[in-house]
Amino acid sequence: MENLPNILKNEPAFRKKQIYKAWFDLNINRYEKISTLSLALREKLKNIPWLTVKLKTLQTSKTEHTSKALLELTDGEVIETVLMGRDNKKEDKPAELRYTICVSTQVGCPMNCAFCATGKMGFKRNLTTEEIVDQYRYWQKWLGKKGKIDNIVLMGQGEPLLNYDNVKNALNILLDNTDIGPRKITLSTAGVPSAMEKMIEDKEFPTVRFALSLHSATENTRTKLMPSHQKDFLKFLIEWSKKYHELIPSRAHFIGLEYTFLKGINDSESDLKALIKLASQLGRVRINLIPYNSTCNDIFVGSPQSVIEHWHDRLMAAGFTSTIRHSHGQDIAAACGQLANEVESS
Repeated sequence: MENLPNILKNEPAFRKKQIYKAWFDLNINRYEKISTLSLALREKLKNIPWLTVKLKTLQTSKTEHTSKALLELTDGEVIETVLMGRDNKKEDKPAELRYTICVSTQVGCPMNCAFCATGKMGFKRNLTTEEIVDQYRYWQKWLGKKGKIDNIVLMGQGEPLLNYDNVKNALNILLDNTDIGPRKITLSTAGVPSAMEKMIEDKEFPTVRFALSLHSATENTRTKLMPSHQKDFLKFLIEWSKKYHELIPSRAHFIGLEYTFLKGINDSESDLKALIKLASQLGRVRINLIPYNSTCNDIFVGSPQSVIEHWHDRLMAAGFTSTIRHSHGQDIAAACGQLANEVESS
């Protein structure tokens, strides 16, 4: 069967833009209904699936506005994506549900981080541009008029910067065809120096927010936890951060540092001092402290809440913006590090 990129490869750019715009129109559910396209093009597109993802299973948290979808792709591979709701309370107005979606960028992940369930799956392939965008479109259709997606985090399965071109294209399509701005999209990476440099030089890469999965500010510990860690990456990060802030001087933009707490591994006072020292050399940062979410066959134990709160207080006292993440959907294995394409048992 023909696929969309092959059919569109010789079409003018405006045709692609017409199709991308139609993707986000809830009144359209197949290519033949895109009235702005020529009849000849609609005929070519009539057998192309309107969505490249199909629901396999859906789990909804019993305690939160959080749902996790296992989506099947056209080749039979599966990915997970998560919808997280929150009340947007306004004075004198009823609470309105707003949603963040957590999007995957690969089938599986090659980074093999020791504490992440996705990493244990191994790597299958990169997602296409359409498969990345279609996770948003799936949730948009599922929600209908029940709520609004106003945040996207590329924190699902896979390493976004190892799927650079498709991620860049998908982000630009989402920015061009929704009212979500670049500050409402966060790309999370384990750190791929060559791609991070490319981001700085690439004028077409959108200025979305950047978050680094740090998890340790010492080379030895980070190498043990994250096999993808490259020698002297932390020195590289310091120099790269200067270029990042030059590229995006806005005070509203910062480098996010994600830090998952593992008892006895990365939560000592010396680990805290190392984080403070590193963060002080990175310019504008926001440090997100993450309680560890357990996975199957676990060899790790999360740090006590008191330790995380101590770190938070010390970081704030040192002048950093720091938050403690509330993990959504733990009861359905939808929280950070838990996405492993597991079907709920009956």
